[in-house]
Amino acid sequence: MKSRDDGEFFAGQQKREAEKENLNRDIRDLQLLSSTISHEIKAPVRAIDGYARIFMEDYCDKTDEEGLSLISNIRGICKETLSMIDKLLEYARLSGVEPVKETVNLQKMIRDVFTQLAAGYKSKNRPVLKFQEEIPFVLCDGTFLRQVMMNIISNALKFSADGKDTVITAGFHQENGEDVFYIRDNGVGFDMEYSQSLFGMFQRMHTSDEFEGSGLGLSIVKKLIQAMGGRVWITGEVGKGACVYFTLPPANILK
Repeated sequence: MKSRDDGEFFAGQQKREAEKENLNRDIRDLQLLSSTISHEIKAPVRAIDGYARIFMEDYCDKTDEEGLSLISNIRGICKETLSMIDKLLEYARLSGVEPVKETVNLQKMIRDVFTQLAAGYKSKNRPVLKFQEEIPFVLCDGTFLRQVMMNIISNALKFSADGKDTVITAGFHQENGEDVFYIRDNGVGFDMEYSQSLFGMFQRMHTSDEFEGSGLGLSIVKKLIQAMGGRVWITGEVGKGACVYFTLPPANILK
């Protein structure tokens, strides 16, 4: 009986090692692909954008409105392509990094990230950040967590609804015996039918004509939260906004 148990344990261990090796190989391939993309694609796209900018600056008085609109569209496409490449590089870079543990003042981090991002927000009314509950310090990778906050809050600002003030609410509560952090907005929201697919790479719920973006933000959030031992999910309602929830290991929440 013991021999059989030892055999099953050994087989399971071999399977886990094989899975780990496959994952490491995929990470190396992704990093190589990202490096190639960075060198072979970013430079030409930047050149196209540069030529388009020069054309608009030097020949705007010799070009009709339709021509200028086309050039402006080209610059917009270049900007979006470069943003997508940067997100892909970020995704690949973080894939091979082991998280470290440090004490993080999460409430201050949320406030700092919001202040930084809201400064460039184009709106008649400045966005507002509210804290529903006091958010505890946490023990985790500060770089990872800051990137998570950047992506979540950036989305909350980006998908704000026209005609009403943008309000972002952060909080912390217990849900089914589990400590849960959340960031909620009152933006355009989404259909819950697509909630699971939102965390896939290049997944978008809105067209690029409506909102800019690469569709990589939430996939990076999921990867980083999982790397820190937590989980993440999202809820939303069309026209009423969205809420991103995430957890961290109980031992890492310093209450």
